Amino acid sequence: MNDNNTKPQINEVTDLPFADFNHRQKHELTAQRIKERTLEVKPAGNFVYNGYKWQPIEYEGFAIISMVNEHEDNAPLTERLIQIQEELHDNLTPSYGFYQLPPESFHQTIANTLSADRFKRNVLNKGLESKYPDMVNQAFNSFELEAFDYPIGMKMLGLSVFGTAIGALGVFENEEEYNRIINFRAGFYSNPALKELDVRMTRPFIGHITLAYVEHGLNKNQKDQLATVLNEINETMAEERNYFNISNTGLRRYHHLAEFKKQPNYPSKAI
Repeated sequence: MNDNNTKPQINEVTDLPFADFNHRQKHELTAQRIKERTLEVKPAGNFVYNGYKWQPIEYEGFAIISMVNEHEDNAPLTERLIQIQEELHDNLTPSYGFYQLPPESFHQTIANTLSADRFKRNVLNKGLESKYPDMVNQAFNSFELEAFDYPIGMKMLGLSVFGTAIGALGVFENEEEYNRIINFRAGFYSNPALKELDVRMTRPFIGHITLAYVEHGLNKNQKDQLATVLNEINETMAEERNYFNISNTGLRRYHHLAEFKKQPNYPSKAI
């Protein structure tokens, strides 16, 4: 019997154990998996090319993210990712079918909070946008993390396709560094005040940096070409040592998915 006063049951999402996480990431980079993924790719609908330039489509929200350019040791990674974007641009068709994200937007999402309709429903429509940073700050202060004097090093292994985007996937070479992120997420998502706003874990942590969005329907030949290009780049990346150094994370606001803004009152936390 249905009880109209009962909230719908939400299946709890949990982060993967260390070994399972690394196995999943590596599996997504296999040549066969790349071919399967490219066959399923669809336009993202986040950016539109009007014949002259790209225009972003509104997609609002807050997220807890670590920017690549926040750590000075990430300069070589940024340079390499830009090279990869150039390879994608030179080898994929149609040329207007892929939106390349600006390098200053490169980031790792540490914890999603609210976006799109959930953001509008739980924050904007309730007049809570100005109070939200302080709520996040209180959540940050509600749990303690072990202090480390060296950054987390996520090794970026290769490129993958996830639905509507192309991104670089990363793994961790030791469990301690992975757990630094997982422990942060556990503390953050356990905050009662944020839970009241429907801030919850909607998917396990995925180590990645989004580089481009697919913004045009691709035919079979173009999908095959995409798979070939990604697999060729991955063969090269497998021999490289590209690391994303992460020492802290913080709140960012976005109105679309190419710009993540930080204000002076936005909290951050060492991880």
